[in-house]
Amino acid sequence: MKRRLFLSSALTCIMFFELQSTKSAGQTQTEPIQASPQTAEFITQTVITKARENETIKRAKLTYKRVYTVDNLNDNEQVTDRDKEEVVLIESGGREHLVEKNGKPVREGRSSSQRFDMIKVLEAMVKLDDFIIVKIEMVDNRPYYVINFKPRPGQRANGDIEDIIVRSEGVMYVDIEKFYIKRLSAWMTRPYSRGWGMFNLSRANIEMVLEEFGGIVVMKSLTIVDRYWALWRGDVFERQNYLYKDYQKKE
Repeated sequence: MKRRLFLSSALTCIMFFELQSTKSAGQTQTEPIQASPQTAEFITQTVITKARENETIKRAKLTYKRVYTVDNLNDNEQVTDRDKEEVVLIESGGREHLVEKNGKPVREGRSSSQRFDMIKVLEAMVKLDDFIIVKIEMVDNRPYYVINFKPRPGQRANGDIEDIIVRSEGVMYVDIEKFYIKRLSAWMTRPYSRGWGMFNLSRANIEMVLEEFGGIVVMKSLTIVDRYWALWRGDVFERQNYLYKDYQKKE
């Protein structure tokens, strides 16, 4: 633990030196920086550690709402109709209550489970991806590592999450002081099939945005645009959106 904290502090000092050198030249973001893939992977591992710690605090202290919508899209990515809308109340402790469905209040009922577990996805990415720090950029007057990621050649996937990761690449912004992801974008570069062709996923784009609330890192929004063909549904092109709001902190 002490070694990890020392490395984290040393890395932060180095990156801040880079940032201050560029700012003194009157620029708002650095030129591309030279950093090893091991450094970028270390940052991502630190993000995972911090995310686990943060999740425990968030679960214990926060109450908030999750609004989940599913919109069907046409070939121009325009919304044709809304397939689903759910409002879920998450109490401190993690208990969930579906309070509204398709615009109507609900007393009891099951909500759709979230299809994106950030920590599990990051763990799989560290296993399968290469990471490259391309620059440090200022966003809202705060410095962030900008890290590109893509699968290492020849990786074997185990399960749906890994099958999609080895077919995807993207970029994430990591807070240089607190090591949390501010924004992550990922997209598939080749299709995915399972069940002897009964399910074919041709697109899966993810946009995730986080923020701070009362010193705790929380999800702001998560958008998934996916297109697939399934034997039991036919062709589906949809946008799933998770919006998180009304955060309250238990002191």
